[in-house]
Order: sequence, then structure tokens, then C-alpha cells
Amino acid sequence: MSQTHHLPRILVIDGDLDAIESARFALWRSQLPCQFDWFDDAELANASLLTQALCHSKDLPALILLDPRSCFGTEGYELLRTLCVYQQLAQIPLVLFTAAPMSADFAQEQDSRIWYAAKPVRTADYMDVVTQCVQQRLHHPATL
Repeated sequence: MSQTHHLPRILVIDGDLDAIESARFALWRSQLPCQFDWFDDAELANASLLTQALCHSKDLPALILLDPRSCFGTEGYELLRTLCVYQQLAQIPLVLFTAAPMSADFAQEQDSRIWYAAKPVRTADYMDVVTQCVQQRLHHPATL
């Protein structure tokens, strides 16, 4: 069995392939101990996560980063609904990138399972936000 099966799985769901690659590179550069997975199609992500939940998979993500606005039509919001409705998926911490977040400093303002964060336009800033989200999840899982 590969070592990646023991690492926390971080799942990025974003219709923007550049954002996915930036997130992957940010986590690689930060050397955080995690496995990186992604979907650029919210409908496929929804089907995959729902299948894992219904099969009681032990390989669910430790954290999901989702930008529902970048997904086709309402698929991102349908995925968000699935993540909230199904009990096994409702346990997974979620970072929801929004156009107008309640707070740009998600970590200090929120302690629920769902964090809201602004998705910065600058790639370097986005990479910093992704790294910060994952670091907090890996080092302080109880705060999610």
C-alpha cells in the first residue's frame, strides 16, 4: 500500500483548471503531509462523493475546498446541498469560496464546519489561502 493512503486527503472542486493547479502547487510547495485530489466538474464530484458515502468508504476527504461559482450552472450548489444533506459527507470540513464572504479572515471569525473565504484574484494570494486552510485543518482539526 502506498504512503499516500495514510495521508489526509484534500479535495479541490473548481471549474477553473488554473485554480486547481495553483492549489496543487501551493500544497506541494508547502510540503504539507496530504494527498491532493481534484475535480473540475461538480457533477462528477457529486456522484463520486455520494457513491463513497453510500458505500461507507473510509477514504473520504479530510477537507473539501469548493468554489461553486466556477462550476457549470447550478452543479456547484447541488454539490454543496449533497455535502450538507448526507450524514457521512456532512462531517467533512468545507471551505466555500464566495464572491462576498462574511469575512475575508475565515480562520479567526468562524468555527463551524463550513468556512467562507474570498477567492483572491491574484494567484499567489489564492495559494496562500489554500495553504492556510489546509494547515489549519491538519494541525487543528477540532476547530473545524
